[in-house]
Amino acid sequence: MGDGGERMRVQAPCLAAAMFLLLACNSEPQPMTTPSADRVFGKTPEGVEVRLYTLQNAHGMRAMITNYGGIVTSLVVPDRTGRPGDVVLGFDSLDGYLRGSPYFGAIVGRYANRIAGARFTLEGTAHRLAANDHANALHGGVRGFDKVVWAATPIPDSAPSGLRLHYVSADGEEGYPGRLDVTV
Repeated sequence: MGDGGERMRVQAPCLAAAMFLLLACNSEPQPMTTPSADRVFGKTPEGVEVRLYTLQNAHGMRAMITNYGGIVTSLVVPDRTGRPGDVVLGFDSLDGYLRGSPYFGAIVGRYANRIAGARFTLEGTAHRLAANDHANALHGGVRGFDKVVWAATPIPDSAPSGLRLHYVSADGEEGYPGRLDVTV
């Protein structure tokens, strides 16, 4: 159980292999159904609606992705006997992620890993970052890419179908210099 009694899914830790299977599956593109915004996944403390999207193929593989942090909340793949199972760590609702998730299935950034002392120098200019790991900056800071609502656009009728996520990180956000336009 997570904090507050919410069930947290803890399954096999093989996200990279499962994503490869979902996308490649024997090197032949698999037909995917058009992504759907199945439901509202919740609202941020600021009242912004967060959606949950589902991608599914004809072989029983299903990915559920939220536009909050680009988080893969569920990835169901069949095992060698054809029995489906969820292979990612995650929560059943947005509340689990808002309470301080350890980056389960999320897009991190602007930087993935730690920046010691939450500072760096670029072209002779020192930049002070938001520290969120003691004195260090971890995975983009206090409000990194894992904690923002991305603009989501389903990619229908292409092989394979997908979900496009877009976010613009403003100059100075979390201390990082320059405006960064990100599409995943």
